[in-house]
Amino acid sequence: MATIAFCAIASFAHAQNQMPEYDVKAAYLFNFGKFVRFAPSDASIKRQDFDICIVGEDPLGHALDELTVDEQLDGKRVRVVRVKTAVEARGCAVAYISASEGSHIANDLEALRGQAVLTVSDAPRFLEHGGMIQLVLVANHVRFAVSLNAVRSAQLSLSSELLKVALSVNGELPTEVRP
Repeated sequence: MATIAFCAIASFAHAQNQMPEYDVKAAYLFNFGKFVRFAPSDASIKRQDFDICIVGEDPLGHALDELTVDEQLDGKRVRVVRVKTAVEARGCAVAYISASEGSHIANDLEALRGQAVLTVSDAPRFLEHGGMIQLVLVANHVRFAVSLNAVRSAQLSLSSELLKVALSVNGELPTEVRP
């Protein structure tokens, strides 16, 4: 199963030329859920669904909704939930923090600190603010960088298969892709 999911992530590089940017980002967001492991905390055990929350304005449109129809992750039904604040995303498995949050991103991440929630964004400097996965454009292809320290501090782990295809896993963007 992990090999199939890894192939799906790796094949994005080839498919991206034909897919709009936010469709690719939606696919990454859904697939990250396949590669994250939650510690057996009360919050992760009590989850009825595998909620992927969008905090702030939703630039993904219906792409994520369409990808997740009738899907399950971690044995739970996948739901896409749009919330206005990060506090509302505390029970989610994955929180996509929209770049529209701008100056509120540090506060959003603070509201999610200590929660078993994988944080993802395409906002500039997201990793510097304490985010876990930042989506970036490199040569017109969507790629991602990971902050392992942020992931570990939430008692989450990411599959080595996912980390193999990341631009960086040290919490910094490579020099050539920094804004």
